[in-house]
Amino acid sequence: MRVMHVFEAATPAPKRHTALTIWAVIVLATIGPALLAWVVRAVAFAYRCKPGPAPCHGIALGGGLHDMLDLAWLIGTETSSVVLVAIAAAIAALCAKKPLLGGLSAFVLPPATLMLPTMAVYVSTYDGCAVNEAGAGSCLLWGAKMGMSFHNAAMAPWLLYEIMPYSVAAAVMLGVIGWAFCRQKACTDQK
Repeated sequence: MRVMHVFEAATPAPKRHTALTIWAVIVLATIGPALLAWVVRAVAFAYRCKPGPAPCHGIALGGGLHDMLDLAWLIGTETSSVVLVAIAAAIAALCAKKPLLGGLSAFVLPPATLMLPTMAVYVSTYDGCAVNEAGAGSCLLWGAKMGMSFHNAAMAPWLLYEIMPYSVAAAVMLGVIGWAFCRQKACTDQK
């Protein structure tokens, strides 16, 4: 029978918390701009501003939405980089002994970088503001020209078709590795 000392129980495991912090930083850096675009959209909704060319109560909210969408597209359209970043987030989750979080990170993070800004664009369009792959026409939303930050949403489905096979493969691979690692670790801890 093993006797535990008083000081043994008080020492935290900093590696697990560090790994979860790394995971959170990676996830926020990846989908943060898209979430901020949704925050701008929520502010417009709170002010009861319908999508249109006029500023929202004298505030050019369209400029903030434009900038956040541009940053979200910069991250989301680099498909190989997004998959690698999702794998890094999954590895951080595996280091924190969270295999399900690791598998979900590899599976959900890459498509989320494309779907969140795409949905933000489509809920912000209005009659006379058409989103197309050719980039023809420029929408004026809440006092700012949207330019390609809106038209990139029309190309997002094609990028989603490109990214999903890699995302699924990474999720399955990391999920199996994480399950085997955590299962093996649990077996060795019981002995």
